[in-house]
Amino acid sequence: MSKSILLFVATLLLVGCSIESKLNREYKGKSFLGVMAVKGAPTHIENLIGGGTLRTYQKRVMLKETPINTGQFQYESFNAPKVLKSEITQFKVSNEGIVLEIKYSCEYSK
Repeated sequence: MSKSILLFVATLLLVGCSIESKLNREYKGKSFLGVMAVKGAPTHIENLIGGGTLRTYQKRVMLKETPINTGQFQYESFNAPKVLKSEITQFKVSNEGIVLEIKYSCEYSK
């Protein structure tokens, strides 16, 4: 069971890195208006010391229980518990409206 948890966590880290790199390819160095055209208005805007803003998008989704197949004959069924998935994407934007930096994180909680 611990091997499957370790594999799950490793997969999440790789997916998080690939999502952040995809966002950087799409939006870094471009106008934030392009982000808003796709994602809409940010959920939070914070003014930064020295100029610019940090614009945050937060999305929460409840993932339902799912059956786990052990690959062996089993008498009882095993289900992965329901979890809350929180995705946070932050865009550091210059005073001119250009995306300077992007951070993505994903957390799971019960």
